[in-house]
Amino acid sequence: MITVGTFSKPEEAHLLRARLEAGGVRAIVQDENIVHMNWLYSNAIGGVRVQISEEDIQEAQAILKQAQFDLPNVVDIDCPQCGSIEVGPDELPRRISFAALLVLNFPFLFAKHRYRCSACGATWNEKHRPSPEDKNA
Repeated sequence: MITVGTFSKPEEAHLLRARLEAGGVRAIVQDENIVHMNWLYSNAIGGVRVQISEEDIQEAQAILKQAQFDLPNVVDIDCPQCGSIEVGPDELPRRISFAALLVLNFPFLFAKHRYRCSACGATWNEKHRPSPEDKNA
């Protein structure tokens, strides 16, 4: 499953899910119940995520371009190291924040969003994305 959108409110995530499913792409909303129970946890767990199957990426892009949506995080990003499109938000900072929330009752917040490639394991910040030429030099 690939995350195609993250939202702070479950209602926003369900709008994207409904748009995708109207076009024939099966989508799942993750972590909505946690946010419903306590909305302050939204930032600590990385928001409410909309996920689709890896095979449906091209179809989802076409559906959302027709509806003038912009897929945030995953669909337009490829790995600068290997070129794979199996890219998603890095879950490690989110997990550390959630663990700190459980143990210390206070989450550690990470300001920079990092991406991780599932194929090669590379991580990077979108602002400081290394180019493939930099890797070869």
